Amino acid sequence: MTHSLIIEEVLAHPQEISWLPWAVQYFFFIGIAACAALFACVLHWRKKAQPQLENLTLLIALTCAITAPLALTADLHQTARVWHFYAYPTPWSWMPWGALFLPLFTGFLGLWFLAQQFKRFTHKSYSVTRWLAVGSALSAIGLLVYTGREVSVVQARPIWFSYAFPLAMFLSALQTFFALLIASINRDSTLPRKLAWGQIVTLIALAIVMAWWVSGDTLSGSAIRQWLDVAASARHYAIGWVVLWAVSLALCGWVLRHPSSLPLRITLAFSAMALCWLMRWTILIQVQTIPKFNAQFNPYSLPGGTDGWLAIVGTFGLWVALLIIVHEGLNAIARRMQHG
Repeated sequence: MTHSLIIEEVLAHPQEISWLPWAVQYFFFIGIAACAALFACVLHWRKKAQPQLENLTLLIALTCAITAPLALTADLHQTARVWHFYAYPTPWSWMPWGALFLPLFTGFLGLWFLAQQFKRFTHKSYSVTRWLAVGSALSAIGLLVYTGREVSVVQARPIWFSYAFPLAMFLSALQTFFALLIASINRDSTLPRKLAWGQIVTLIALAIVMAWWVSGDTLSGSAIRQWLDVAASARHYAIGWVVLWAVSLALCGWVLRHPSSLPLRITLAFSAMALCWLMRWTILIQVQTIPKFNAQFNPYSLPGGTDGWLAIVGTFGLWVALLIIVHEGLNAIARRMQHG
């Protein structure tokens, strides 16, 4: 009797990632904008008004809210088909909800910002401003839920498939917002301490969520642990998370003791932003290198053009430019009105 041996060769082609660095920039800025809008709404409805802090918070929120959708538009592969979300609604999908919440959020926030500047220059206020704040806050909550769930419902990417994902994205953005606010305050000696305590609590909550996510007996937790076991790059990113988290926590402790040190507060802001950005880069970009259908990792190298470094640097540059333009423009108007 003769036996025939059949050998089958399976060829697997590397798969290109579908989400580009533009998506990381969108998730980064929209998270900060939403957290800032929620914080500003709380300030606006408090009995003890803090107009300077509210205006500063709205400046951060508005500039981030303008930058984020521009990055999202650049990531869309068929931008001209955005109108399909409105012409052919599919409410069972998360994407059309984003097309609803994003313009609502930017619109409410822009009107609220203008109303606050009108109050600043004319000393007149209207009750409708309070409802613009509520509209901004509600649409911010919708955006936080949408941006979290549009990723965490994807079962084809087991690491994404977890309710811990939107929680981690929210907490990482919130601690970044606190750090930006701490770095922006110049004369108040007590507020940086309060904000630093808020950031410390947020960082601890973030660590608890991540520990629960990674160690959990879930499909996502198991996938993360396997990724850490087989991929050295995953361990490198995890180390980066831990180091930036520890540095941010330590800098918060220093701010509690030296709240007037501007270089210290700026360093804290950079550390917090780096942690927030690296988390999104790891989860959104590096997870796409894990194979879905084939048997090998999909290599990815960051290019230097508009889909790579230029996108990242350009988006941050746009945000900084918006901060300078809006801030200096308002100061110029204030000086002109002061001198008649």
